[in-house]
Amino acid sequence: MTGTPPGQSRPWSAAGERLLTKVLLGFDDMSSLAFRLDVIRAMGRSELTPGIDSEIREDGQAHAHVRQLLTTVASYDEPWAALDSLYFTLHDFAEHDGALGWLELTKVVLARADELPTAELIAVIGELRTFQAPAALNRLVPENTRGLRRLTGQETLPELLVRIVNRPDPDLLDPLVAFLRALGAHPTVACRELPALRHFVKTFGRRIPAPRTGDAAERLIIQVRLDEATAPGKKDSGYRLHISYYRQPLAGGRFRRVGSLDPKWFAKSELVGDGSARLNNWMELRREMRESTDPVRIEFLLPHSILGHAAELWSSETTRRPLGRFHPVVVRSLERYTEHNVNFANWRTRWEHLNAAELDDTERVGWPSLDPAQIDALSKWLDDHRKLACLGLNVPYEELDPDVRDLVDDAMIVDGVPVLIWRRTAGHADPLVATLRGHGSGRLAELPETVHHYREKLRTKVADAHHTVTLLWEDPDCVDPDQDGQFPGMVG
Repeated sequence: MTGTPPGQSRPWSAAGERLLTKVLLGFDDMSSLAFRLDVIRAMGRSELTPGIDSEIREDGQAHAHVRQLLTTVASYDEPWAALDSLYFTLHDFAEHDGALGWLELTKVVLARADELPTAELIAVIGELRTFQAPAALNRLVPENTRGLRRLTGQETLPELLVRIVNRPDPDLLDPLVAFLRALGAHPTVACRELPALRHFVKTFGRRIPAPRTGDAAERLIIQVRLDEATAPGKKDSGYRLHISYYRQPLAGGRFRRVGSLDPKWFAKSELVGDGSARLNNWMELRREMRESTDPVRIEFLLPHSILGHAAELWSSETTRRPLGRFHPVVVRSLERYTEHNVNFANWRTRWEHLNAAELDDTERVGWPSLDPAQIDALSKWLDDHRKLACLGLNVPYEELDPDVRDLVDDAMIVDGVPVLIWRRTAGHADPLVATLRGHGSGRLAELPETVHHYREKLRTKVADAHHTVTLLWEDPDCVDPDQDGQFPGMVG
């Protein structure tokens, strides 16, 4: 970041310099003359600011010395390069100091003065750096903020603000205002006197609708995992069923384990028939679901042998109404979940394409021909669609020709396509896409909810499998490698 941004006759305002001074003095070791001299000498050796140390007058008083340092940085031939040099040097000397995040944030805000209300933000930063922020700040970030990479929930307040205001997106202000408004309304923050923050939100938040009272910050994710196994004391093969449940921010990102239930074993005939209605585990799980006020998503992790199983028709109640009527239900490939050689980069890249895609986005949602006679054309089509996020099947997965199914499996496991959708009967894509668009926003990222709304309106009975839609939804953030450690002989 070199050169002065257009429209500024000086690198930053007097208020910006005062904030920089406070932030620098906030470093734990900045009161030490030896530390300051080490930093200045290192800047003098930097390619960004060669010899700058000779221009900075030594001062035993920390405040005066820091002011002299900043005056020299501001008057340097390339002041933004000099500010970068100061930041990088302090990163090397004090990587784990909490003040480093505030320095980066201040640097970014000052440099983006043409895109952000810098004067007001300087006052907000001055307030925010004086108190302990609440945990899990990523829950306060608006959903589907464009250009925002994956959040872990471990980001500090300045780190998260840097991520929001330093995105490659023309709309930097609206997500920032929405986040600061949510922060100001947080129970641990609402009681504090933060006039600059509240003025900022009031001034720039008029065109952003306030969140509805009672909106959930998280979703409850229930993973029902089926592993091929032989039940103890039985000769016939079957499946071991294990349930774990998690919570994930509605905005997406890493989930955390909440609990798990003891495994159960079922013969295949019991499981695929009416085993779901006989699960004793559902009693405990039902209690967890009833006590939660958050949205629920149920994910069935299925082995390859039953990936086409109609899991959305499982029932947990004596009424036998399918789960797909009550909650979004998706399936996942257990093979991708447990295969340690999966190309996670491809998977992640295609998953990120979801945010920008619509259900009829032909670049990211594709419905190729699955005719076995055109298998070479299908292979080429898959190779040519590197941005594909959702693969639509006009033939049910379990009815695919074996060679075609192998290509579809490779698209999932090797190429990283995260989403598949198919009906229980073969048919053209257009009517299904049109129907789904009528039950949701049309955004691919909301497909689990859209399919759920479709199932609600369809009022599918248990026997009506041929009229349902199956959604394979592989969120890379919802992978729990420690889950494998629960089973003897498996390594997470």
